[in-house]
Amino acid sequence: MKPGLFVAGFILLFGHCTSSLVPKKLTDADGLVIRTGTSAGMCVGYCVFDYVLNGTNLTLTQRPNSVQSNLTTKTCQSTISQSDLNDLLGTVDLATFFKQPAVLGCPDCADGGAEYVELQLGEQKHRVTFQYGQTIPGSEALVDKLRTHRVALNECK
Repeated sequence: MKPGLFVAGFILLFGHCTSSLVPKKLTDADGLVIRTGTSAGMCVGYCVFDYVLNGTNLTLTQRPNSVQSNLTTKTCQSTISQSDLNDLLGTVDLATFFKQPAVLGCPDCADGGAEYVELQLGEQKHRVTFQYGQTIPGSEALVDKLRTHRVALNECK
């Protein structure tokens, strides 16, 4: 009888932990941090663009590739509307995203550039890097919305 109670308790505990780590519908109160960006290895000028979306705050850091030491890193900030944030969060499926491999295809192998999306919820963090212009299976809407925000803040002045 005691082993049965132990197993039942374990299942309840495991089920509770899993559901608390991956909420069904994200809101800004969940504290999801989204990082996204692009890079190009064979590029002149600012070649690496990293964006961090934390709530409605959007930060861009742009830097040259490692070959160009005469350019300095630039950082600037912007905001997105609460409505845009809610729309973006509505496209996030953490369970699907976290199952993706860290690298899809061969990003920037043929000088085509690379993109990445990283999602962090508490201590859970996962980054997926893929060929520029491609997408992440199951997260196409998220990738499209992030691209829209990257275009809106495409460089630091």
